[in-house]
Amino acid sequence: MDVMDNDIIAPRHPMATLVNPPQAEAVPAVSIIVPVFNEQESIPSLYGGLANLADSLGAEVIVVDDGSDDASPQLLQGCRGFIYLRIPHAGKSAALAAGLAMAKAPITVTIDADLQEDPAQIPELVALVEQGYDCAYGIRVRRQDSFWGKRLPSWIYNRLIWLLFGHQFRDVNCGLRAAPTERLRCFEWTCGTHRLIPLLAHLQGGRVKGVPVRHRSRQWGRSKYATSRRYPVSLRHLLSLRLTGHV
Repeated sequence: MDVMDNDIIAPRHPMATLVNPPQAEAVPAVSIIVPVFNEQESIPSLYGGLANLADSLGAEVIVVDDGSDDASPQLLQGCRGFIYLRIPHAGKSAALAAGLAMAKAPITVTIDADLQEDPAQIPELVALVEQGYDCAYGIRVRRQDSFWGKRLPSWIYNRLIWLLFGHQFRDVNCGLRAAPTERLRCFEWTCGTHRLIPLLAHLQGGRVKGVPVRHRSRQWGRSKYATSRRYPVSLRHLLSLRLTGHV
């Protein structure tokens, strides 16, 4: 996929730097993509949570550094066995698109670097994709986020999707998802695509399934991607998708 005009994101950013290139080896069963932006405190737990799991799944882990300016780059480059890719800061969708361009497995999983969603549940989502689902996504149970800042806006967002598209999602924007890699590559990756992956799969005629997942309190700081600007931007993306078919 090439660079396109306007909001379209190139799956591999033209200035991306691949620091730990994968060695020639067997094709992995699963590609796990982790977007990272200024998460230096989370990196040790991220490595501990994914390294052994990746080995058991036969998975590759692609960490995409979205232009971090803290110690994240140095820490990530020290994560043995992880593929490290750095792009200029462009947002979560750009990071996921860049990782997707590197993915070699037939199934791709996305998970946030803060690991509020438990990576131990990745095999359950992967199994659903192996059974034929086009997207398996997490539904955060007893969500450990603020009511006004995240839980209420999320409820409104899911409600708007039901009103606009007639499909009820309980948690469309959970960061833990699994899908066929080629299905994800079919999407038009703009700055809002990461929020709508299950909906986009559904609109393409795919089978989607939500899975209850454990949700944990964020241990360090606050979400680096969560800003007040995301509310009007998210609404604009939904309306654009409904009216034009594009995010």
